[in-house]
Amino acid sequence: YGAPKTLKEWAKIQKRLETGKEDELKLALIEAETLLDEALKNAGFAGENIAERIKQTDVNVLPNLEQVLQAHKIRNSIVFDADYKLSPETAKAALEIYRQALTNLKEF
Repeated sequence: YGAPKTLKEWAKIQKRLETGKEDELKLALIEAETLLDEALKNAGFAGENIAERIKQTDVNVLPNLEQVLQAHKIRNSIVFDADYKLSPETAKAALEIYRQALTNLKEF
């Protein structure tokens, strides 16, 4: 488990990003957050969902914690607002935030 699986999953996420299609961008963000959630679970953070696990971390664990929270808000908008529009630029920025968080958790 860990890095090899994460790298394989991340390659799929990158391919979705490269399409530039909004539905693929949205899926990429959802999948990236799922990877981060799994990484937090593996690191021993408990909780019912990723929001609870993120709240247990701090900037020593995730130096980009504030950015992760912003990316999580974008992901929630995708999931709960059918009319939410996601630009390629926003998707790319949010995916970079998730990538950095995964790197900080030693998943890459």
